[in-house]
Amino acid sequence: MLMGRKSIIFTLLGLVGFTLYLYFFVGIDSLLQLLGMLDLYQYAAYYSIAIVALILAVIFDSLIWHSLLQTLSVRIKVTKVILYNWIGNFVEMIIPCETVCGEMTRIYLSQKESQNNTGIAAATVITSRIISTFVYTSGLIIGFASLALTRQLPVYLLTPVILVSIGTIGAIGAILYIALKEGAAERLVNVLMRIIKVIVKNPKRVEQQKEKLRKSLFSFSEAFLTYKKHPKVLIKPIIFAVTAWIFSLVVYLMVFYSLNFTAISLLDLAAVYCIATTVETLTAGFPVGAVEITMINLYALYGVPVAIAGAATTLSRLITFWSQLVVGYPLIQFIGAKPLIENSIKMEGLPELSGSTQGLSGIRKSS
Repeated sequence: MLMGRKSIIFTLLGLVGFTLYLYFFVGIDSLLQLLGMLDLYQYAAYYSIAIVALILAVIFDSLIWHSLLQTLSVRIKVTKVILYNWIGNFVEMIIPCETVCGEMTRIYLSQKESQNNTGIAAATVITSRIISTFVYTSGLIIGFASLALTRQLPVYLLTPVILVSIGTIGAIGAILYIALKEGAAERLVNVLMRIIKVIVKNPKRVEQQKEKLRKSLFSFSEAFLTYKKHPKVLIKPIIFAVTAWIFSLVVYLMVFYSLNFTAISLLDLAAVYCIATTVETLTAGFPVGAVEITMINLYALYGVPVAIAGAATTLSRLITFWSQLVVGYPLIQFIGAKPLIENSIKMEGLPELSGSTQGLSGIRKSS
């Protein structure tokens, strides 16, 4: 079963908590009254645009990865890259291991499809994550600064945002050091092998694991050096990342428009989106509840009536969270990847990935 018992319990607890929050602090009557006043044709039109914007955000986010694969002459159809990316998003949402399981799933599926070295697959996935994170972090800093200068920012958000920003920069720095510093990958192999020797008592198996790990990390470093020597190849992925981020904001903007509320800008939404995504990273074990409550409170800081804030948050999460779950599970069944993904989540059969995915949990994706 892909969604473990703990994930189901945490999701249900989050749903109960959010429902109680809506009942006591927002008011169910206010929400129903608001929905009863809507122009259904206007609502349907704008909400449909929001759904299209989410799909485009996922597509452009996938194009980042596809472009990086092409640079390294890895041939995977763009439709399959989009499919694998959506499945990775699904895994990230249902498994409480921050973003590591999602990235391992993308690496595993792309390596299986292309039959290339795991290190090459890992390099493209992690580079895609770094580019997305750069765009997201820039938006986070700008949005956070604008919010701090124009509004009284809640104290409970100040420390987490700063810590996540520092952690993200540190994780990216560590990955780039391992990838680009001569001898760093070899030192990492030696450290990991000392740990493996304590766990695995079979010398022959240890040596096999060491060779796999060394080969993967060497390919990983070579891929990053290719990007370093030819920085122009990163221009297109960066454009795709910015486009994906903008479409992500359009989702929320169109939801507000569907509720006939236009007194909020993309810059305001950027602040709410980036800070809420930070909270989502910190509460990876609780996919529902904390993010929604944070969004409602942030919207209230921008002067959004609490009933509209509650409705907009609920409707946007139906698109950005629940729809990806509903679509993601059939996709996994369609490509027959359920057993493979379950193994990758358990970290069985993928020992060579362990060195390449260190530090990923500190980097948050912006889609």
